[in-house]
Amino acid sequence: MTDCVGVSGRLLALALICAVSVSTGHAANPEPAPQWLAYCVKLYSLWNRYGHHPTFHHTGQRARAELALHRCQNGEFVASVETLDVVLEHNLVAIPPAPDIPPTPQFAFTPH
Repeated sequence: MTDCVGVSGRLLALALICAVSVSTGHAANPEPAPQWLAYCVKLYSLWNRYGHHPTFHHTGQRARAELALHRCQNGEFVASVETLDVVLEHNLVAIPPAPDIPPTPQFAFTPH
């Protein structure tokens, strides 16, 4: 059991590192708004802590939650938050309030 928690913690840390190290020179991958990215990570962390069960591997929730986190890192905040909300509601986990800013990715357009 402690190995699962250790691995989950390392995966979450890796997701945060990947989110921070997004390259800023690509218009195809906009830089995520930090508040919404932090909110997605918070939702994923809640699911990982309270909704994820180590013996139920074939429910599809893990794949949906990880895909939602990945999509959030790519600036798709609305769809990601909706998916994570559904997964958390299914597990009866309380959903924290969303940030007060609009969920649009912020990026600087650099013409070539």
